[in-house]
Amino acid sequence: MRSMWETSAASLVQSDEPGWAPLWELLDAGSHAALALSLATPLGLRVDLAFAAIELGEARDELEWTREELTARAPARLGPLHIGEPVEDARRVVDRLIEAAIERVLLLADEATPEELGCLARVLQKLHAAARESARAAV
Repeated sequence: MRSMWETSAASLVQSDEPGWAPLWELLDAGSHAALALSLATPLGLRVDLAFAAIELGEARDELEWTREELTARAPARLGPLHIGEPVEDARRVVDRLIEAAIERVLLLADEATPEELGCLARVLQKLHAAARESARAAV
């Protein structure tokens, strides 16, 4: 059985919309998904996923400080994590969101101003921390 998050995540990951909004959506969805997943996992894994959610949330906040217009966007959510869904499949969805966000940061860096580059560097640091935390939660 595959995670029901797969379809929602695929639309975010495969977005060809230009600009900063798709990165914000990946960060928002990833943060929410990691937190929701942390509530459905055993305690040891729960902590790592909660830290991944925090890192993703901080990356989103960092982006919003530089691009204030992003704060007005509607939340990007994958939907609820249904009872009985494979936790490991759902965690891999979070990993895909993180990987897609890293790719988006690198694309945006090509045409960024110095201030935007500073923001993207901080976002990238948070994304790598979130990826480490998520990897620790692998079952």
